[in-house]
Amino acid sequence: MKPKLTDLLRQLFPAAVFDGQDPTLGVGSFAEWDSLGHFNFLLLVEETFGLQFSVDEITELKTLAQIRENLAARGVEA
Repeated sequence: MKPKLTDLLRQLFPAAVFDGQDPTLGVGSFAEWDSLGHFNFLLLVEETFGLQFSVDEITELKTLAQIRENLAARGVEA
């Protein structure tokens, strides 16, 4: 069973406290989730789910909800 996006967030940012159901959860929601943290998160998502985001997607996907929608459009439940 593949991990959920919130599992990946907890893996990458273990000290962060967040609500995984918050639709606004995204870059800047906590100190560790800055631009570099976001890039590392997207790389982890790519590696975990065996996909690759386009350059446009990398610049557009800013929230957990947007990433989840993108994955759903690819047939990936996250």
